[in-house]
Amino acid sequence: MVGKIKDHLIRCEKAMQTAKGILGRHAYPDDYRTVTVIGFISITIEHQESLLLLTDIGMTGSAFALCRPAVEGAYRGLWINLPATDEQITKFNQKDDIDLTFAEIAEAIDNAYATQGLFIGLKKRAWSVFNSFAHCGALQIGRRFTKHEVLNDYSDGEIYEMTTIITTCALLLLSLFLKRQSQADSGKEVDALLSTFGPVADGTKQLTK
Repeated sequence: MVGKIKDHLIRCEKAMQTAKGILGRHAYPDDYRTVTVIGFISITIEHQESLLLLTDIGMTGSAFALCRPAVEGAYRGLWINLPATDEQITKFNQKDDIDLTFAEIAEAIDNAYATQGLFIGLKKRAWSVFNSFAHCGALQIGRRFTKHEVLNDYSDGEIYEMTTIITTCALLLLSLFLKRQSQADSGKEVDALLSTFGPVADGTKQLTK
């Protein structure tokens, strides 16, 4: 992989590595809520890093299949971080159960963080796309062919959009976790990284073609 997309993947990687360094500066309490969010941060970062690696070596279908769990992990982590009650957190940890639908989680975190519909908007635009790539739906299968050959057909625009969305979601989780931990300056440093790898396109237009 060469050119602009390769450069973009490098920028996404550098942003996450920098954010990990910021996160590692601080000690955190071991209460139920904090430890659970740290678990979500850990797996979301791993998904983001795996997605970049798989994309870089040409296994784009497997990379795209990670987009749903990466976004879901970020949303759940943000929900546990702030609006979830202690009882809801206990239920999740003990029974692996969250009563809310994904749309309800999106709405709850938008309200909790005053993000003006950011998370519910991404859910509405892209959740069905993430599901199709994760569950071998038509969007995923259709990209296994170029004309009449079994040859991957994932465009640079699609790769840019997926890697940008997932990197953005992961960094937002880190930023809002740090701010809740009274590390506002570190949270702002993570926020600044969002502009270093490119804006999220309005809508996932490339992905639904």
